Amino acid sequence: MKKSQFLLILFLFILGNFGCRKQEPAYVPVSADETIVIGALLPLTGTGYSSGQSMAVSLGLARDDINAYFATAGIKEQLVLDIADTRTDTAEALNQLRGFYHKGIRLVVGPYSSAELAHIKSFADSHGMLILSPSSVAVSLAIPGDNIFRFVSSDVIQGKAMSKMLTEDKIKVIIPLIRDDLWGKDLVAATSGDFTKSGGVVQPSVKFAPGTTGFEAVLDNLDTIVAAELSHHNPNEVAVYMLSFSEGTSILAEAKKHEHLNNVYWYGGSAFALNASLLSDTSATLFSYTHGVPCPLFGLDDAAKNKWLPLQERIKSQVSRIPDVYSYTAYDALWVLVKTYQDSGKDPSINMLKSVFIHEAGNYFGASGNTQLDENGDRAIGNYDFWAVKNDSAGYGWKRVARYNSLYGTLTRLIE
Repeated sequence: MKKSQFLLILFLFILGNFGCRKQEPAYVPVSADETIVIGALLPLTGTGYSSGQSMAVSLGLARDDINAYFATAGIKEQLVLDIADTRTDTAEALNQLRGFYHKGIRLVVGPYSSAELAHIKSFADSHGMLILSPSSVAVSLAIPGDNIFRFVSSDVIQGKAMSKMLTEDKIKVIIPLIRDDLWGKDLVAATSGDFTKSGGVVQPSVKFAPGTTGFEAVLDNLDTIVAAELSHHNPNEVAVYMLSFSEGTSILAEAKKHEHLNNVYWYGGSAFALNASLLSDTSATLFSYTHGVPCPLFGLDDAAKNKWLPLQERIKSQVSRIPDVYSYTAYDALWVLVKTYQDSGKDPSINMLKSVFIHEAGNYFGASGNTQLDENGDRAIGNYDFWAVKNDSAGYGWKRVARYNSLYGTLTRLIE
């Protein structure tokens, strides 16, 4: 065979093999000297600022701990955390996510609220970005196969927990006062479904728009509805079910001026539990103390106490209060995303990122406990703790008053 013929055959052979290869990027290990950049969408301002403040501290600690681990293990990678303020606003959350995309950031912790998460979902799904919210709980976002993951369980469990408490407290009628957004509407629906099955009555919700600052007209309307219920129920059978962010502080401070609102018990939702603004307003603090206002929140895992208790003290030293559970889920989120980045190789497809992430989450046990996910990409296991304002030798403060066990459907009152 002539040399020219041999070279031609060899060239065609190589070209044919190359053409049969899949067009996926080559997954090679990340180089040891590469910088890892992960984004975080946090409500550093706006009505979610209380959680945003403590989550920012927690993520900063996680970044420092991860970099310290790298140094100890002889890994030359360096983690850089890019935090953007969403202002607890849906449009700003999308604007900041677009900014991350143009910087080449594909792994993101956040955002805080379900409304923000719903608003950025389409962009994340269409641009190959993996979003891990440490705090969103809306039932309608429990969707299999998308690019959205959550390190808390959906509000199906919170609804059952609240229904259980209302029933055991012998409440017969609730009047929901809700933030008119995805989270508020989803949660009141989840709670209402279980409460009505137990024989309770749910009146139509009184709604207020996100961003509302004056609540006099809203509370006048609520007071009228409560008055009507008190005409044929005793005060111990009627309750206001408030689903708010930090604006709940203004609502409670104003509520004491209304005769009928001042004559029934109140209950709250997860976004108000451990809220910092409440304790800075004397009127709201006293109203909360005298009217109950227990608020359920995704519970800490007692089996992980040796992890979350030291972290709690580190965060508390910077924010001067007990952080909510989202500080721990955010801390764990950063660790799992870093592991995902390291194990996915260079330029991975979104399917590769998701596959590796699900595997890493299923094998991680952190400050918030077991982070295994369900078929919707939400945390598979979770109980709820109820928090309320109590008074002791240290003054007024949030205290854990009950725990709902989702496995057995039981509510245990606590004395702490």
